[in-house]
Amino acid sequence: MARRANPAMIGAFVLGAVVLGVAALAVFGGGKFFRHTVKLVAYFDGSLKGMAIGAPVTFNGVKIGSVTDFKVIIDTKNRISEHDITPTAVITTPVYFEIDAGRLYLSNGKKIKLRRDGSGLRRLYARGFRAQLELASLVTGQLEVALNFHADTPLRLTGLSKDVPEVPTIPSSIEKLSKSLEKLPIDEMVADVREALDAINRLANAPEVKAILRDVSRAVVNADTLIGNTDKLVRSVNAEVPALMAQVNKTSESAQTTLKELQAVVSRVGGGAESALAEYQQLAKNADTQLAPLIANVNKVALSADKTLVQAERALVSVESAINEDSPLRYDVVKALREVQSAARSLRILMDYLDQHPEAVVSGKRAEGMR
Repeated sequence: MARRANPAMIGAFVLGAVVLGVAALAVFGGGKFFRHTVKLVAYFDGSLKGMAIGAPVTFNGVKIGSVTDFKVIIDTKNRISEHDITPTAVITTPVYFEIDAGRLYLSNGKKIKLRRDGSGLRRLYARGFRAQLELASLVTGQLEVALNFHADTPLRLTGLSKDVPEVPTIPSSIEKLSKSLEKLPIDEMVADVREALDAINRLANAPEVKAILRDVSRAVVNADTLIGNTDKLVRSVNAEVPALMAQVNKTSESAQTTLKELQAVVSRVGGGAESALAEYQQLAKNADTQLAPLIANVNKVALSADKTLVQAERALVSVESAINEDSPLRYDVVKALREVQSAARSLRILMDYLDQHPEAVVSGKRAEGMR
């Protein structure tokens, strides 16, 4: 006779199986059966490229759910307006998602009461609760449904969903940017840029511009040549000045000696007029002999000053006619040329005075009105 089964053992086995099943649901189901989830739907007008089932649903950046399904609905009914009766195709893309209502709290610490029929959402809609598509990853291009409060946006509900509560939507940032770009007159902008480039090309190749550039280049070369000549003149003058000064010192010393001898002659006038006159004539010859080289050097420097002055005036006229008035280069070059002119004129005046009054080397410049 077969042994009778123990009811207690059977009951324990069944109870253990139930416990293991519940534990498996809790572990592998992520606690889904113990959460208060609410299923919602949002209708978006833009493209759903990058959307996938399981995509995150966030509220202010915090994940509170995931996308469960999405569809593409094509409505081909006639759209009748006041001025137009045309058959058009309207495409709507509902995205279904579930959120964990247990993660939403009020500031007083109480949970936000959301019923599965969505009756608790009406107050949130009035405060700007909206759904928006955003990029979850720039690398993969995956989209997510972002929930947040946008109080300054209109309440937009399609009323197409009968059994699932609908969340109002607003355009995504990418959709706004795309619409803004579509409104831009791209063709006109490209045409304007092309015309501007053509105008720049014509201006760059214009004969007048090339002539101006050649004149500027020529003026710069002339200015560089003038500066080089001026530098040579300055070095030449610097080389001649020591010899000239030595000659002046020598002439001054000779003149002083002559004056002393003249004073001696005058003191001896009582001793004999003829003898004094002969000595005076000899002293005059000595003075002429000493002053002649000095006058020659003075004339040589005066000629160099005249030549520099003429070159500076020519270069100044060339620079002023070739370079724009507002150019910093013109200001610097003109300033340098005017300084060269001033120095040449001053040197010429000095040389003319020494040529007319060589005795000024000894006695100095006479005061005005003295004879």
